[in-house]
Amino acid sequence: MRYFLWVRVPCVFVGCLFFAASARAQTAYEKGYFIDKYNQRTECYIKAEAWKADSRFSYLLDLKNQPLTKPLSEVKEIGVAGVFKIRHTKVLIDMSGDESPLISYTSEPEWHTEELFLWTLVDGHLSLYAFETNGLKRYFFSIGNGPIEQLVYKKYHTTSGISLNETYKQTLFDTVNCGSYPRTYFENLPYQEQALVKHFLAENTCRGSAAQAYLIEPQNNALTLPSTRQLDEREKPKPAVVEVKEPAEPRKVPVFTGPRIRYVGVEVNPLLRQIINLNPNSTPTNNPFGLHYESNSTKTGRGWATGLTFTRTRFKDDSNGTLRETVERDIAFRIGYDRKHQMGKRWIVAHGYDLVFGGAKSRTEADQFGVTVLTETKTNYWGIGPRAGLMFLLSEYITLGTETTYYLRFITDKTRLTGLPDAKQTTSEFKLTVPVVLILSIRF
Repeated sequence: MRYFLWVRVPCVFVGCLFFAASARAQTAYEKGYFIDKYNQRTECYIKAEAWKADSRFSYLLDLKNQPLTKPLSEVKEIGVAGVFKIRHTKVLIDMSGDESPLISYTSEPEWHTEELFLWTLVDGHLSLYAFETNGLKRYFFSIGNGPIEQLVYKKYHTTSGISLNETYKQTLFDTVNCGSYPRTYFENLPYQEQALVKHFLAENTCRGSAAQAYLIEPQNNALTLPSTRQLDEREKPKPAVVEVKEPAEPRKVPVFTGPRIRYVGVEVNPLLRQIINLNPNSTPTNNPFGLHYESNSTKTGRGWATGLTFTRTRFKDDSNGTLRETVERDIAFRIGYDRKHQMGKRWIVAHGYDLVFGGAKSRTEADQFGVTVLTETKTNYWGIGPRAGLMFLLSEYITLGTETTYYLRFITDKTRLTGLPDAKQTTSEFKLTVPVVLILSIRF
């Protein structure tokens, strides 16, 4: 996480305290700008805080005015002059992790279209960007007004261990090589901010384009850049020096939470029985959670999950002069920790732990020759236990999966019947639910 610290001279006199407090609040805003989704640029003062990607940011049109807020989702670009510049755009990104269990099992990038906030590291004809979340850092580049593309760096499993896909080296050799550097130079170019910033600044200089660097990681006051003249294969780049001013104190710039993948699912067993009638005598599944929602980090796979079902039925009947009205209600809810691991291109393994709550109520009123007879049964329960699941990616946005649970539940039953004392029963069960429920989910 990056920080600014503003140094202020303390007031000597008590009378200055109010002014100092006011100045402290005002200096939290820095001169900046934002460009909204309609390409309208607004000059303002921005308060650099720890933002969430789906939150709002605070700004002032004038230091004398009251703060205003705006959703970050409605801006295309936001920045503070000379400090940071952030672009909000859709890009293709391979989100394979660098640490187990998120390391991929395939060497090729697994592209997903995501709407991200990218840090501008070098702003020029050749621009360099960074995406960072929860320890995962990936770099992007663009040439002129061309599209923003990821510089591919990926770890993946092989039979002998962990290997690297470093396609970014070939990409830079082919497209960002004004200085005609030899292949050995790119082979030694690390996937790190300082090295890539040096290279892109040198490339802009080579092409006669002015460029500005916005450094995120701590740097020295000067960047030593490789020479842009023709090199021999055995010759090392000659250094050229570009001065980059650094603040005397650490800077505070916004930190975004990483993107999350969300799943909204529904049980589809009844639908499948209608489409594929393999066993006409099959019975419905006893699944108390018909609706599912999960939210997981694309970096760690960690997140949370919920399940919910609520049903209510009411019916009346007349049997041999006895009028009866019955109302039945069932509700089940769970919430808990969830973690997903992608295995290969199509399979996702999930596991977690849940708290479960629920209840059922059945109430029948019968009118027998003017006498009302009430029968009422209530069931309430709570519990806890592990959950495991397996999902298959039908497409990038649709999954079909199943799950099994092993819940310890504590159940209370109460029965009430007109003319008889109430009955109460308490039981507990530790029950395994086999994975026969199929859940169709949309992920976004």
